[in-house]
Amino acid sequence: MKRLQFINSPGVYLEIGHNSLRTLDGEDGLELSLERQENGRLTPGCAERLTLSLRVFLKKHNWRPRLRAFCALGARGISLRRLSLPSSSKEGLERLLPFQIEREFPIHPDELAWGYTPLSPEQVQGNGAPAVQELLVAAVKKEVLQEYAELLSGCGLSPVFTLAALARSSLCPKPPGAYAVLDIGRSHSEMISFDNGAPISVRILPWGGENLTQAIEQGLKISHIDAEKLKIRLDEEPLAHSEIGQQARTAVDTELNLLARCIRPTWVGEKLYLTGSSARLKDLPPRLAKAMGGSTGCERLEVTPGEGRSAAILGLKKLCENDGAPTRPLLEINLSNEPEKKARPARWRWAALAGLLIVVSLSLRYANALLQKPRLSARVSEIQALRQNLPNIDRELSFLQYLKTNQPPYLEPLFAIANSAAAGTRIESLTMNRRGDLSLRATMKDSQQVVDLRSKLIDSGLFSTVVVEEQSPTPDRQKLIVRLSGQWKPNPESPRPGPAKTVPSTKIEAPVKMSND
Repeated sequence: MKRLQFINSPGVYLEIGHNSLRTLDGEDGLELSLERQENGRLTPGCAERLTLSLRVFLKKHNWRPRLRAFCALGARGISLRRLSLPSSSKEGLERLLPFQIEREFPIHPDELAWGYTPLSPEQVQGNGAPAVQELLVAAVKKEVLQEYAELLSGCGLSPVFTLAALARSSLCPKPPGAYAVLDIGRSHSEMISFDNGAPISVRILPWGGENLTQAIEQGLKISHIDAEKLKIRLDEEPLAHSEIGQQARTAVDTELNLLARCIRPTWVGEKLYLTGSSARLKDLPPRLAKAMGGSTGCERLEVTPGEGRSAAILGLKKLCENDGAPTRPLLEINLSNEPEKKARPARWRWAALAGLLIVVSLSLRYANALLQKPRLSARVSEIQALRQNLPNIDRELSFLQYLKTNQPPYLEPLFAIANSAAAGTRIESLTMNRRGDLSLRATMKDSQQVVDLRSKLIDSGLFSTVVVEEQSPTPDRQKLIVRLSGQWKPNPESPRPGPAKTVPSTKIEAPVKMSND
């Protein structure tokens, strides 16, 4: 197993959860939703959408050959174990670890992606026993990480994987000897426990921010949307002292008591740190501490708000930007028998040389074919590369066509209105939206101009209906104030009207309002 050394070079930081993927590149953030199959793998459509979105997000790095991607994985499917092994060199330790992993895990080491980190210096045992070393090993099915690695490699990234719960713990300011970090998600939460600064376990709790929303919904007999809004506004001062606020707090306290029952005191230690969107409630830490009996302190880890800025990503960024090697286990997809593969060429070099001589002696008669083979292989590779690029070009073309076809053509109806209005017409307000609704208020000379404007708009083919809703004279009785409404066609079948030789002097003194609703 390779040990990875961090360098102080910029990279991309990602958090891959069960339902979302978040990424941070410098100051730019991106959050994408994930769709999974019943076996937990990403759906083909989701994988294709992620690849396209990440390529667009990382297009400013096209000039770089390969960009490092530090990925924080959710605890689902990851096992964390502490192992004690006899002290040995790095090469000996990496040869011994696969056998110990095969003993600890029900899956063969070749089917696992795993990483390790030392937890303590070597300890000398009594009675002449050899020294032992404590290691922390994190393992996950290789096929899970292989899917993520292929997706990120296709976007020009070189991925490095670690556990998100470990990354969040790096944000804890001066933690005690025994503590825990609880990340409250939407439907579940992740808890990692530490003893003497070393992680001992990671757990997934079937409790999340959605439980608080449902408790408020059932306690106050309101809709789910109103309950979510009330939970967000629960810290506001006027609402906190109202009757509704007190009822909501009672429902939240009841739900926090259920959470406290799921957490054993031995998991938490001296302090519990909270992260996640639901942890942003102002009085959630002290109320959770009260529900747990008051013997354990609760503290919220402050995280800079923004898209792509989760506690796991910011903690991982902090780890990578610090000098020296990180103290968290990293998961790198590797075969556990890599040292044996490296030693094999030296062991069989004479047999390989003899085999090579036999092959060369038998292949002399085919020298012409061998000489032409590189040129033919290069041509085949060129054709294959061209065929592989064709689907990418089609997807990019479809994406650009989608943007073009879904952009409402506001200029065509505006041009038709300006071309149809008579000289001296003053448009005071104009409202258009994506659904094709049109509302126009203008000042005209007389009613004949109103009739002409309505006829020209209908004859232009861009409007299905035009209705004159109001005609009233101006205070000086010299002009008419007209209000029209109608329905314009976002995709008209008739050709666009050509430009007129003389453009009427139409004045628009109010801003034009357009909406994509």
